[in-house]
Amino acid sequence: MPTDSLLTLKLPEGYSFADLKVRRCDDDAIDLDMDLVKLICTINGLDFEKVCQNPGPVVTTILTVWYKNHLASGGQPDALMEALKTPGRQLN
Repeated sequence: MPTDSLLTLKLPEGYSFADLKVRRCDDDAIDLDMDLVKLICTINGLDFEKVCQNPGPVVTTILTVWYKNHLASGGQPDALMEALKTPGRQLN
């Protein structure tokens, strides 16, 4: 299992974690601003169309890296992200 130190990602300047607009959907999946995900893919050299075919790994990395950065810079905990950190919880 990779460690957190292996997760690297360039985040867009001028945006905050809240700009992802992460929310829980009715089917227990999550939703977020895919335009911002597309921007993140672009600045990291990732093919957005390929990411959309299997978004789980990239979206998980984006959420993990950005949320840790958010907390490290003094941001307030996010209830959904804290719930997702619970063992056994997965992003759908």
